[in-house]
Amino acid sequence: MSIDVIFLGLDGVLFDTEALHLAACNTAFAQAGLSLRWTLPALRAAAATHGYARAVGAALVCEPLARDKARVAELFAAKHAHFQQAVARQALKPSPAALALIEDARAAGCKLAVLSDLPAPVSAQLLQQCFGDDVNSLFAVVAGGVNFDGPAGIGPHARALNAMGLQPAASIAIDAAKPSLRAAEAAGLWTVSVAPYGAEVLRPQQFITFDALRELRTSPFTANPQEEQELAA
Repeated sequence: MSIDVIFLGLDGVLFDTEALHLAACNTAFAQAGLSLRWTLPALRAAAATHGYARAVGAALVCEPLARDKARVAELFAAKHAHFQQAVARQALKPSPAALALIEDARAAGCKLAVLSDLPAPVSAQLLQQCFGDDVNSLFAVVAGGVNFDGPAGIGPHARALNAMGLQPAASIAIDAAKPSLRAAEAAGLWTVSVAPYGAEVLRPQQFITFDALRELRTSPFTANPQEEQELAA
């Protein structure tokens, strides 16, 4: 069984962005006049439900400013701005495992795509720093500022697959954030989590190779996600 396309996240898949997200969140909290300061475990707990790009949303649950839409927007904007400034100052090196996966996938004729809830400018900046002018030749689809909370039928994965003329049954999404993984599952894709939290952890340096993905898809013990959805219906 072939793999037609692999969707790759930016945070925790192509790049280790945790330290920059943590610093950006804490700077944004201070700028907003909040006493809250996160440690790495707190960031990971927030990213588990909100994703890294929108992790600050987890801090608003018990904060009075959650009812002030203008201040909430300012907090998110500040966090994104500080993160992008950090990326501009410090070019991040891509994961060697991710680069090896990209090389093997391309050699096998598999397409690659990037969907990220990071704002489009910083998504483009990260990819440009890493791949330069080869971005458009390496990736069939690149989209930043993606909303993973929309309806499954018209979500980002479905739109990307439609643009490429491919089906979800032969598609895999690799990410570290639950919002994007849930969206991919809802669209009928196979999913692999590389989150640094939770009970079931797959770490890219150890497990995420192209051969391992092919074994995942051909394993008799792994059900096709589309078949599971059809049975549930």
